[in-house]
Amino acid sequence: MPFDSDGVYTPPAGATTAAPGDIIRSATWNAIFEDISDALTLLGEQLYNTTSVVASPYVPVATDAFLLVNFAGAVAINLPSAASRGGFPLAIKDISGAAHTNNITINRDGTDTIEGATSIVIDADWGGWHLYPVTGGWVLRP
Repeated sequence: MPFDSDGVYTPPAGATTAAPGDIIRSATWNAIFEDISDALTLLGEQLYNTTSVVASPYVPVATDAFLLVNFAGAVAINLPSAASRGGFPLAIKDISGAAHTNNITINRDGTDTIEGATSIVIDADWGGWHLYPVTGGWVLRP
């Protein structure tokens, strides 16, 4: 996609030269449509993508929005840097019903903190957290 590091969109060549009433050539239209389609797909994945966590450790990727942990053992979720999330939150939920026995430990990345801590633990069956990236780490939704 033609977005720069600040998220500014640059249209494909020829896309800005069409005057009202002009016909946009197929190749130019296709390029514009693909860029918009890719951007919307990524946004949708970041907002609604559900991922099953069935191994440990697990490192969330950019498109993970809701992690459903179902693993017969303790699990470590190693967070990416908060800055890499672009403001998109991450929810983590025990769906095994066994977090009391098999804790889910959520670890920070680098110098990030999670509400000032280096890690937090889901130790209640069916428990979970909503994490929101902020400058320097993560905060939990009350």
